[in-house]
Amino acid sequence: MMTSLTYSVTAGLWLAGCAALFVLQAFRARRFLQLYEGPPLTWPQLMPVAVIYMLTAGWLMALLPVLPEPTIWRSAVLLVLALPMTLTDLRCQWLPMRYTVSFWAGGLLSAALPGAVMPWTASLTASLVAFALSAAVRGLANFRQQEERIGLGDVYLMAGLCAWLPWRSAVYAAAGGLLLCSLCALLTRKPSKPFAPALFGYLCGVCLFFPQQLAGVL
Repeated sequence: MMTSLTYSVTAGLWLAGCAALFVLQAFRARRFLQLYEGPPLTWPQLMPVAVIYMLTAGWLMALLPVLPEPTIWRSAVLLVLALPMTLTDLRCQWLPMRYTVSFWAGGLLSAALPGAVMPWTASLTASLVAFALSAAVRGLANFRQQEERIGLGDVYLMAGLCAWLPWRSAVYAAAGGLLLCSLCALLTRKPSKPFAPALFGYLCGVCLFFPQQLAGVL
């Protein structure tokens, strides 16, 4: 009985903490949009992200007996840092540098902590290579185009993703995000779709449906 009660209290505190972090990150995104005169966040945009995030956060707590505790914490922190850029990109296809750089720095810090799957030097090297390759792709995609096809924020996002994940896993995540983007574009018949929300959805989907893939990755 005490074990069950302790687990219930711990789970309740975990969910309350995750909810508080979502509110904080949503507030930061909202203030950023206000500061730079962007369109305000709306409930139809906030609610799906909130539901997916809270379901994923709750499921991570349930996986505690199965996955190593550092993996659970790293997964949760990754999703929290991805929230504000997911919301701004979803609202108006903005990826502010303050959020993408924080995401990148969080991955490097995670790799420097004890129990990290990827050494800090490998994390830094992979992220720098990803930044250079993504910048080259961006230059080619935007060459002689009147409108920007790939933004600088996407370059920082890819670098951050490679700081968090081993490069093979980062490639799979990027490919999964692009597939979700393509699917959404096909269903809505709109050619331009934000990448960060699709990547966030893919990462949450892995946590929810293929949690065994997290072991040895985060």
